Amino acid sequence: MATMITAECINCGACEPECPNTAIYQGGVPWEHNGKTFPPISNEVFYIVPEKCTECVGFHEQEACAVVCPVDVCIPNPDIPETEDVLIARAKQLHPGEVFPADFPSRFRAGAGNGHAAEAPAADGAPVAAAAPVAAVAAVAAPAARPVVGGRTEKPLSGPKLTPRPAAPPRVEKRFPSELAMSFDDAAALIKVGHGDAPRGLKWFVALAQPILGALPVKQKRDIEAAIGDRRFFSAAGATGANALHNMIIYPLVFAAIGVLLLKRDVFTQNLNWLLFLGMMLALAETWWRMREGFRGMPPDRTLYRAAVYGLPLAPLAAPVVRLLKPSHSQPVQGSVGQDGFVTNQFDEKVERARRYGEVYRLHQDVNGYLLELEFPRRFPASAIKEELGIGEEMPDYDYDVQLQGGALVVKGRVTDPNLRKVAAVSSAFPPDFTTTIKLPGRVAGFRHRFVGKNLEVALPKRV
Repeated sequence: MATMITAECINCGACEPECPNTAIYQGGVPWEHNGKTFPPISNEVFYIVPEKCTECVGFHEQEACAVVCPVDVCIPNPDIPETEDVLIARAKQLHPGEVFPADFPSRFRAGAGNGHAAEAPAADGAPVAAAAPVAAVAAVAAPAARPVVGGRTEKPLSGPKLTPRPAAPPRVEKRFPSELAMSFDDAAALIKVGHGDAPRGLKWFVALAQPILGALPVKQKRDIEAAIGDRRFFSAAGATGANALHNMIIYPLVFAAIGVLLLKRDVFTQNLNWLLFLGMMLALAETWWRMREGFRGMPPDRTLYRAAVYGLPLAPLAAPVVRLLKPSHSQPVQGSVGQDGFVTNQFDEKVERARRYGEVYRLHQDVNGYLLELEFPRRFPASAIKEELGIGEEMPDYDYDVQLQGGALVVKGRVTDPNLRKVAAVSSAFPPDFTTTIKLPGRVAGFRHRFVGKNLEVALPKRV
């Protein structure tokens, strides 16, 4: 039966470039056959033209669209049952110049494993009885009942073929408005001024203050630990432990003070013993609650060293000190990293698709500025057209533009190779141009960039 796309389609476009017959169209786009243009089957989601679908018989052992679909909406159409003979005949009709061997790939063969019923022979060599005679099935979907499809279709994706390309000329360093006169290395060094270990006096102050600082929330303790950079002077685990011991003294004293002031008990009598005991029990219970993962055997790096009861109101008072310490080390403040998905020689990696949209970047905040790292595309997407045009595997360098607009850095990438732009024009997952706008957390004096390999690096010193 022909493959169909249900209404649950999310319009991701992953299926369209994988079809060996160009049978998949985006909603609202008309389709052609035999020199005539027909209205779209669907105006909302991607759809498959049944007259051009061969269920990938002759090309793959599975329907390529179903393999790459992230939401599994490419399913058999129960209203259009078709046999392997009908489908391979259609494939030969759509690809008159293609030679199909006797053992052509097909989901009908044993071991296809794509979720459809395969017409495999029985153990004794006799064919398995079908639910209906093959002739009756063929009569329903015979080629004569369908219009003859004309026009060009893509060849099957048979894996990438390396094509020699002339060596690219050396990249000429570009300069843009607002770009600083200094070199990139000087700009990168400028935004790192102040790096290195914290002053020794500050380290000793933080070390002596651990019994109090250990009461802070875990994020503030991690920030202080990263800023000091030496766990001999401060660590989140050590500070929390010191604070827990500190509380075993402080809590009983607080309860004793409550007894003296509010309950009017004498200080040096046994009347306060039960209050002292209550304070000790509270300190022990709080210690277990704050470090319960560690008591259960979890590694120190996965244990959450939580705040004490009075740590939350103490956090706003400690926030200015923590902010002064944090900038001593580079930290990511923005970023978007693509996720790898289904990977074969025939289908794109999701992270590579994200690079073609300019979506894979990281913005790091440093002492006196920011450092941007943006990844450009590395590999050309799988396509039969690239083989015809003699395009190799490695993606040629893009032309690019960098500029400051208000409080944002705008990076534009553009495919310059005319052959590549031809492929991009017919591929929904390969835009020929992209624009990435990155909002900066603070004001900058300008920028200096460099292009290394397939990475764009931009240093942005803060405005003084």
